[in-house]
Amino acid sequence: MDTIDSGALQITLRRYGPTVHLTLAGELDHEADAALARVRAAAFRDGVDVVACDLHHVRFMDVSGLRCLLGLQEQAREYGITVLAYNWQPQPLRLLHLLDGLEPCDETGLRALLDLLREKPEARLTPGIDAAHDDTSPFVGAERRHDPGPPPAAR
Repeated sequence: MDTIDSGALQITLRRYGPTVHLTLAGELDHEADAALARVRAAAFRDGVDVVACDLHHVRFMDVSGLRCLLGLQEQAREYGITVLAYNWQPQPLRLLHLLDGLEPCDETGLRALLDLLREKPEARLTPGIDAAHDDTSPFVGAERRHDPGPPPAAR
């Protein structure tokens, strides 16, 4: 078990055979990029098929934090790794719904972000893990919630 602490976000990384399990705790914002870069270095290795991100302890996520998660997913796809996110909390899930309802109006990064969200939004935004085996649909809401225990302790 490895712990990555980047201040507002702590990530616990565990490997179970071909699956890497990440438990994120704290705020998922622009500062998450450094922590997720360390995750990529530790998790994207030979024999990893799936990276599962438990977001039960992420109470706040902004657009830059979502972009960090999408960046993780994009890079994982290059290695043939599927990224799943589950146990979405109300605020991050509201952000996904809000962004999915926006219409792109210019050529900023918002258009690219919305295009990624619209790949298969029903798989990401509705409860359930129906698309867990679909490697084109990385973010999945969780209907079956479990108590993952307390958040990872900061170093």
